[in-house]
Amino acid sequence: MIEELQTAWEEKCRVPQYQMYSAALDGVLRKIRKYYTKFNEKSVYVLSLILHLYYKLTYIRMAWGSSEEQKQEHEAGNPNAKDWHDKALQVIERMMEE
Repeated sequence: MIEELQTAWEEKCRVPQYQMYSAALDGVLRKIRKYYTKFNEKSVYVLSLILHLYYKLTYIRMAWGSSEEQKQEHEAGNPNAKDWHDKALQVIERMMEE
């Protein structure tokens, strides 16, 4: 949901009729990015997706990406791209050990 909201507002930033709101949209987008990146630090978020019958690891691979998407991002010039599927597996393994 957060990602969809962020995407919708980023698109509005490119539409001329919303130029008068650009400062407000920039502020909101900074706030969304701040909290969206905090999801990376929360194991419970990943675990809730894994336990949910609909989402599981397939959703994480589809929506967040895996090694294929990481490789594409690296080739496109993003050195910070992550294999989110692998990160989710690491969270699961760490939580299972605990």
